[in-house]
Amino acid sequence: MKIAVLGGFGAMAEGALYYLAQNPKVASILAADINLKKAPPILRAIPQSKKIKPVQLDLLNLKSARSALAGVDCILNSSWYELNLNAMDLSLDLNAHYIDLGGLYHMTLRQLERSREFKRKKRLAILGMGSAPGLSNLMTAHLAKDFDSIDTLGIYDASFDPALDENKLIVPFSIKTLLDEHRQRAPILLNGKFVNVPAHSLAEEIDFKKPIGRMRVGTVIHSETATLPNFLKSKKVKNLFFKIGYPPALKTQLEILEAAGFSSDKPVRLNGQAISPKSFLAAMAQQNTTNLSPSPGRDFEILRVKASGTSKGRRLERILDCEMTGNGRISAGTLGVGIPAALAALMMIEGNTLMSSGVASPEKALSPGLIFKELKGLKSFNFVETRTEPV
Repeated sequence: MKIAVLGGFGAMAEGALYYLAQNPKVASILAADINLKKAPPILRAIPQSKKIKPVQLDLLNLKSARSALAGVDCILNSSWYELNLNAMDLSLDLNAHYIDLGGLYHMTLRQLERSREFKRKKRLAILGMGSAPGLSNLMTAHLAKDFDSIDTLGIYDASFDPALDENKLIVPFSIKTLLDEHRQRAPILLNGKFVNVPAHSLAEEIDFKKPIGRMRVGTVIHSETATLPNFLKSKKVKNLFFKIGYPPALKTQLEILEAAGFSSDKPVRLNGQAISPKSFLAAMAQQNTTNLSPSPGRDFEILRVKASGTSKGRRLERILDCEMTGNGRISAGTLGVGIPAALAALMMIEGNTLMSSGVASPEKALSPGLIFKELKGLKSFNFVETRTEPV
């Protein structure tokens, strides 16, 4: 197998490279990125890194990209979500399967429209297969099968990292995506209708396993709400949302950056040049390799899916937690995103998917049982499920 990882030395790709490099079925990995400065420290943290070939690549130059990635079986796209359509074009040109880490709702809807193109090529594209979206979708599919109807499906994400400090910026994933989540209105299903609510609204206080503990979570825009309502249509789901809890230091930093205008795409002029504040911030973050390093082995993340409804005439509530920890080399958040994506890429190439071609979300294309079985064999993932049937 030959797999290309786009954004190969970005915040989320390291977990995918780590998993793919150790798989004996993978012969070659092309880690393609516009910036190769981060390649040496990332490669040093990965066993079997000799399989990985750094490739400088610009997704805005598809002709050059096609030449650089010729012969790949699958493209795993971990670049910024605004480039997802370019990455899909590249996959179609190379006649390769495609997988990405999500489209932040609106991009996902645009990507779903391209199913015919992938069917003609007899190739499969899976949209949003990291931890969230990705594992969250499969966890939902796993819980939903026991319900006749679902009143509320809530997806929650919370994390802890002792390295976080208000005096230095440590970004768990793309700073652009973080700022978009932090400020954009969140499309959710509320009382059976789609509505756009303010970011961080409908807040709840939730208890998570320590060291996270009690955390305040609120709605943010996310890809799950673009695909799961249709998947759960037969369950007559009324409420569906994604809520996240930011560690206090990160929340403070995001509020400061937004207040300063760095979440804006509107160009400002500086010394005769026009530049987007958000793009400038992202460029600065890419250069800052030291302060953007999390604390592998000490950070902890929980992804929770909670479903409530009815089953055989009785009220039922089910909760499934996926607990993710770092491995001493790579952080929990990076492994939690990269490994599920890499695993799904291998399953596509081997034909172990529920669909053979087209464009689909994880809950329609993948078997939760197969994914969970593999992840349960890894020390970084632990699944904890509870079931309550009130009298």
